Amino acid sequence: MRVLYSAPPPVKQTFTKTTKPQKPFKLPEASRCASAVVGYLQDRGIDPELLGVCMEAGILYESRRYQNCVFVGRDMQGNARAASLRGTRDGFRMDVEGSDKRYSFCLPASRPDCPRLAVAESPIDALSLATLVKLSGGEPRDSHYLSLGGTGPRALMQFLHDHPHVTQISLCLDNDKAGLKGIERLTQEIQNDTELSGRVKLVYPNPPKLGKDYNEFLCIHVKAARTAQRQRDGAR
Repeated sequence: MRVLYSAPPPVKQTFTKTTKPQKPFKLPEASRCASAVVGYLQDRGIDPELLGVCMEAGILYESRRYQNCVFVGRDMQGNARAASLRGTRDGFRMDVEGSDKRYSFCLPASRPDCPRLAVAESPIDALSLATLVKLSGGEPRDSHYLSLGGTGPRALMQFLHDHPHVTQISLCLDNDKAGLKGIERLTQEIQNDTELSGRVKLVYPNPPKLGKDYNEFLCIHVKAARTAQRQRDGAR
C-alpha cells in the first residue's frame, strides 16, 4: 500500500526588534585642571568671572578624556541629571548617555527667587547672553539663563514647574529657521498651559545684530573691541 506524505505548512519566521538598554546616567571623569575649557570659552568671548561661578557651582568642568567642556544640568535637589559635551579642539558636541533632557544647563540668578529667565539653545549661548549683559554695564546675574539643549520645550517647562516665581521669559534662540520655529513652539506650549499663560509674560528680544546666534554676535563684538583697544594703544 502506498502512503502519501504531505509537506508540513511553512513556518512563518518572526523577528523581534531588540533595543539596546540605555546606560544609567554618569558624569564623565573630571580633569584635575580646566585650562583647556577656560581657554576655549574665553576665546569664545565668555566672561572669566562667569566661568568661575559655573565651576564653583559644579555646572561646568573639563573632562579628563578629550578635555571636553562638560555642562551639567541639575535638579532642584542639586543632583546631576544631565550633561552636554562640547569639544575644545574641534566641533564635537553630544549629550552624555542617559541624560534627562528636562534638566539642562542653567546659570542661576544671584537671587533664587528672581522672576526673570533668559532662554537660549546652547550653554555657550546662555553664557554669552550673561556676558553681553555685563559688557553693556548691567548686572549679569540679575536673571536666570537656561539652555534648552536645542529648541524643544522640555527643559523650559520643567524649569517653570520648579520655579513658580518666574514671571518673565526672554526667548533668545538662534536667528535661523530652526530657532524661529523653536520660538513658535515654545510660545504655543506656554499659551496652551492654563497656569503658565496667566503667570508668564513672554519677551521676544531683537535677534543678534550680527551672526546667527548670541555667541557669534558676542565674538564679533569682542573682536571689534580688542581691535579698537590695540589701535588706541598703538596711537599712544
